[in-house]
Amino acid sequence: MRARLFIFLLFISATLAFSQQAEDWYMGKPIRDIKFEGLRNVKSSELTGVVEPFIGRIFDDALFWELQGKLYGLEYFDLISPSTIPADAEGSSIILKFVVTEKPVVSRVRFEGNKGLRQNELLDVVSIKPGDVSNSLKLRMDEQALVGKYLERGFPDVKVVAESRKDDASSLSIVFVIDEGDQTAIEAFRFEGISAVSEKTLRGLLSLKTKSLLDPGAFQEAKLLADKDALVSYYRERGYVDASITDIVRESRKDDQGRNLLTLTFKIKEGRQYTFEGISFEGNIIFTTEKLASLVSLKPGQTLNFKRLEGDFQRVADLYYENGYIFNSINRKETRNEDSASIRYVISIVERGRAYIENIIIKGNTKTKESVILREIPLQSGDIFSKTKVVEGLRNLYNLQFFSAVSPDTPMGSADNLMDLVFNVEEQPTADIQFGVTFSGQSTPDSFPVSALVKWNDRNFLGRGQTFGIELNAAPDTQKLAFQFTERWLLGSPLSGSFDFTIAHSQRKTAQDIFFPLFNGDESEAFPDPYLTYEEYVDASYAVPDAYMMSYEQWNYSLGFSSGYRFSTPVGLLNTGGGVRSGIINNTYDEIKYRPFDPILREGNNNWQLSQSVFAIVSLDNRDLAYDPSAGYFASQRLAWVGVLPFEKEHYIRTDSKAEVFFTLVNTPVTEVFNLKAVFGIHSGISFLLPQFSSLPVIESANMLAIDGMFTARGWWSERTNYGKALWENWAEIRIPVAPGILALDWFLDAAAVKETPELMLSALGVDDFRFSLGAGFRFAIPQFPFRFSLAKRFKFVDGNLTWMPGSLWRDADKADSGLDFVISFVLPSY
Repeated sequence: MRARLFIFLLFISATLAFSQQAEDWYMGKPIRDIKFEGLRNVKSSELTGVVEPFIGRIFDDALFWELQGKLYGLEYFDLISPSTIPADAEGSSIILKFVVTEKPVVSRVRFEGNKGLRQNELLDVVSIKPGDVSNSLKLRMDEQALVGKYLERGFPDVKVVAESRKDDASSLSIVFVIDEGDQTAIEAFRFEGISAVSEKTLRGLLSLKTKSLLDPGAFQEAKLLADKDALVSYYRERGYVDASITDIVRESRKDDQGRNLLTLTFKIKEGRQYTFEGISFEGNIIFTTEKLASLVSLKPGQTLNFKRLEGDFQRVADLYYENGYIFNSINRKETRNEDSASIRYVISIVERGRAYIENIIIKGNTKTKESVILREIPLQSGDIFSKTKVVEGLRNLYNLQFFSAVSPDTPMGSADNLMDLVFNVEEQPTADIQFGVTFSGQSTPDSFPVSALVKWNDRNFLGRGQTFGIELNAAPDTQKLAFQFTERWLLGSPLSGSFDFTIAHSQRKTAQDIFFPLFNGDESEAFPDPYLTYEEYVDASYAVPDAYMMSYEQWNYSLGFSSGYRFSTPVGLLNTGGGVRSGIINNTYDEIKYRPFDPILREGNNNWQLSQSVFAIVSLDNRDLAYDPSAGYFASQRLAWVGVLPFEKEHYIRTDSKAEVFFTLVNTPVTEVFNLKAVFGIHSGISFLLPQFSSLPVIESANMLAIDGMFTARGWWSERTNYGKALWENWAEIRIPVAPGILALDWFLDAAAVKETPELMLSALGVDDFRFSLGAGFRFAIPQFPFRFSLAKRFKFVDGNLTWMPGSLWRDADKADSGLDFVISFVLPSY
């Protein structure tokens, strides 16, 4: 007690002295910086979010008390002693300095009283760890987390209390004292009062399960309440509108191990089964009775489905809401005919004036400028309220990837027909710095397979909704420096504009033609070394052995500009755009040692060549979330004209057509915070390289189409030198979120085929041309870490017969077709 009194007096004395000094010289001065001394276990980054809003503000007593209160509120410090330092010789600004005494650090975390759950299971639940500063808020949250864990395992009476036990002056132990109570497992379910539905059907509706070899049968009170509602809902969907659970009787007994075995008996009152007699409307003037009746899916004479009835009622209400009539009173009255066991409904409507939006208010944004948010909402002050447009605004805001949560609210305005539209947002980090490794993009085994990556990118640059990024990619054989900037809104409209500048250097490999016969490049059946005939080249799937590949060096400088416009339509977001790219390329190799098979390389050796292209694109996007969809579709068409001027070396047209569809297969609650979800997605894309006008396309081999093994036909690295002018790539995936919005488990089937010309793709494509892979892997659904790691099993058809391909991992020397391939790829956005 005396020690606490001494600390309190010391704190008051320091504060008074600080205030006296402030009056002397720095009251009213701006704060340039805030520094801490005495930090040992608390990281300065943990304090940044508290102190940053105070930097730059004018110092006064109110500000000081606010800042000090926030620092003590963190519960990291026993004592905070403030002082000041002039920030410059003139004393025009100040530096606040806080000398802190940290609370004792946690030396270890222990559990007492736990028998039903192991210590490692409990450690995974609690957030406080050894080395943390003791924090009472964390301890309360960990107590609740442990209670939740025990409830999941069938301990309904568990109690948890966290105790701090001092080891010495600077450390303490956290002990969670647990009174588990008795573990309860469900032994059996029984049902009384049923005649219309079988016990087997009702048991199948329950989320609670009986104890078995595969299920512990843990009893959870929350699940029991949900199951009660599920049973009643099942009856009401089948016309038993008065069905209810009058009681749930619990009978328990002890098993040989002392655990409670519970038998639950549901006492059910089924009531009569009713049919639907019809529905009528009264009080409606704005919309005709015929219009409202068309929204009702139930037909007279059908069994009354209460769930469908609720849906019909909601559609009527939504018709009014969508047109701005949100202040109406809409009630439902029922009339029963017990003789015919039917029910008739009357929807009584009291119509009021339309609701006009008085103000659109944004709350929760600290970085993002309000104008950036408002422009994504297709409503303005003075507009009639529209539920559809509010939902569209929500989708737009989520797709920005600036916010972790967005929720609307509609409080009353200053008059009867006015309302405010409030969007509450929770910002998430948009700037990220990536350090790591990535694939260099080279196809041959002797090239360096990975490269160092340093990338800084901000999707919400300076809070203006712009994207600005710098990327440096370096490996012994590949280096790239790129700058990119995008503005999504130009001239106050959904017109985007972007530019990028790229400098790239690489050591590449290509096929040679130094042995007889030599080809000029205009022959229809040319083939590289070491093949003696075109048929040998085809039989080898157009792959060239590494020993016959030659090296060359390439420098590439390019500058690109693009723009696009977004249209909101009833069927999705329509994007149109186009752009131009201009650059110079230099390829060089030793002409004495090498003769490339590619005629463009031969003709342009050691010469800077101009490379220009223009492109146009149109897409339709109806996905719920563009970066991790669970429903909707996407389609795009891109057309590029490469080689604008006659003296350029390459001249061709590239067309890319893509389509994707997503829908949710399963979305079942497992716990209060987790749903078992499975999303099915299917994709198809076809690309052609076509001639400009009537001439043959002139294309450097590195720019031709091929299966890359990373994004198309995962695992098929060997196909990277199988170049063609037509590519058809497909995938089907089942995506299961493991940590929603962060990590997903994906099962996939890929299929891709390359043909020499578009004509052959359309006329002579067979199953033997496709390269298939199936497998599974983890995909990160966060923009800051857009990687996926997969295991793939490759196969193809040879003369119509399925042939499994060997993999590099877990290969059995006695089985030629064994093994899997490990694939790292990026999550690329659709365009």
